[in-house]
Amino acid sequence: MRVFVLVKPKFFAPPEVFPTLMDGFAAWRDDHRDSMEVFEFFAGGGGGFGIFNVPDEATLNRIMVQYPLTPYSEITVHPILDGDTALGQWREIMREMMDAGPGV
Repeated sequence: MRVFVLVKPKFFAPPEVFPTLMDGFAAWRDDHRDSMEVFEFFAGGGGGFGIFNVPDEATLNRIMVQYPLTPYSEITVHPILDGDTALGQWREIMREMMDAGPGV
């Protein structure tokens, strides 16, 4: 299962906890490196995104529950699939609909 995870800052972390959060974030990244196909920050600003490849939603949930910046973040998760696979499915479905004729 591949998923796109977008993280944007929602609240500023208190300066006194920021170093601890960054250490926790670095440890979280190391712990889940094998599940991340992509790990990126936005240039010039807070937040970033990743593409995770995990066996199931329970594994993804475990990873995200452990994310140390959750209280300070807005997190969006989208399942994704290969674009050529999706395009082929759309073409197949449209062809089936056209072959079925009007009103079906």
